[in-house]
Amino acid sequence: MGNQVTNIGGVLSAVTNTVAYTDSSAVTIGTIPANAQIVDINIDVTTAFNAATTNTVTVGKSGSAAAFVASTSVGSAGRANIATTGVYSAWADTGAAEVAVTATYGQTGTAATAGAMRVTVVYRSPAP
Repeated sequence: MGNQVTNIGGVLSAVTNTVAYTDSSAVTIGTIPANAQIVDINIDVTTAFNAATTNTVTVGKSGSAAAFVASTSVGSAGRANIATTGVYSAWADTGAAEVAVTATYGQTGTAATAGAMRVTVVYRSPAP
């Protein structure tokens, strides 16, 4: 009885969507429930973005485009590194209302003619 472990886990779920170089505004990745905890965010660049100067993505929500991931380079194919751009303090609890997570592609210099990525947000639903 003193050795019992209480299960405080929840169900892991994910929302995912694609973003292309032609997306000129925020793309909704999906909606996560109130009080969810973000566990991971993956940005998988399937085709490198090729704007002349910078190619970046932010992951956030309405009113704060970079709430969950600050400006991250997407100029190379592969998984983007968010080790220093993840806003991990915002991942612990998404707040009292459900959240529509968005990804926004940004570029400078000559406009991109190629680029695609898949953004996936893995989250834990709040315990019942």
